[in-house]
Amino acid sequence: MDPRLRRAVDASIGWYEDIFALHGIGSILEDGLWSSVAPPPPLHSDAVTVEPAVRAEGVVERLDGRPHAGVKDSFSTLDLSAARMDVLFSATWIHRDPAVARPTPWRVVRGAEGLAAWNAGWDTAEVLLPALLDRAHIRVLERVDGGDATGGAIARLGSGVVDVSNVHGIGGHSVDWAELATAVAAQFPDRPVVGFEHGDDLEDARAGGFEPVGELRVWVR
Repeated sequence: MDPRLRRAVDASIGWYEDIFALHGIGSILEDGLWSSVAPPPPLHSDAVTVEPAVRAEGVVERLDGRPHAGVKDSFSTLDLSAARMDVLFSATWIHRDPAVARPTPWRVVRGAEGLAAWNAGWDTAEVLLPALLDRAHIRVLERVDGGDATGGAIARLGSGVVDVSNVHGIGGHSVDWAELATAVAAQFPDRPVVGFEHGDDLEDARAGGFEPVGELRVWVR
């Protein structure tokens, strides 16, 4: 396996652990499959494959009894259609070598009011709770231009890489991913940056120096 893909998948699991712990939800990691012990917070899956050898039967067994569920198929190898699941979207894992830190319009969000304003622009108020700001390895970032927020992202340090997620533009603005990588480097220097994107966001990331390293799919029922 490409070590860049390995880092990206593992970093995603780290994010899931943080978010689910924030909501008081435990997890299981067995036989290459991560899963929650209770229904997940909004926008997150019940299970995530950590190893490419995971079989559909094992995923179905783990999710037995959940009429509604989501699965992040980290290697795009599963067919869960027999379990009455459909592909919600496909995406691409991305990786970028460390950027050089320098001043940018990006800043760290501080305080519950700041996070509430950030959430209001991204519909994540029920997911990103104020206690997230107390995690030393996580930065909630926003780009500000002339006093107005024009973009947002979350950077999480773990296992030698920085995972970026929830990247979005505000008010019709697009994200300059090269600039974002520089902003991340100002917080966590000398680390590669990983994540996943699809569609126009993927193209923007590639234009900013990120390289595709693998495919994933999210299944839901």
